[in-house]
Amino acid sequence: TCLISMAVGAAVSAAESWKTAFDEICGKVQGADSLSNQELAALIEKADKLVPEIQKSEDPAKKVFLQRLKRCRNMYEFMLDTRKPGAQ
Repeated sequence: TCLISMAVGAAVSAAESWKTAFDEICGKVQGADSLSNQELAALIEKADKLVPEIQKSEDPAKKVFLQRLKRCRNMYEFMLDTRKPGAQ
């Protein structure tokens, strides 16, 4: 039973880690216009790396989290694109 508890604990810990990363990434959407280009690019990269972690999750709400993450990522990409010279 100890081994089962450790396995369950590890699975819960993994879910919590991607949810923490999700919160860190999407928690900055409101202030995206004040982030630097480097910060926006880093958030896009983090979002891209987080997708596979969420996909392999057993969380029943993973589709919701994937859609929300995609919207956050798209917002950061939009902000970067609008800052490019000649972008309108």
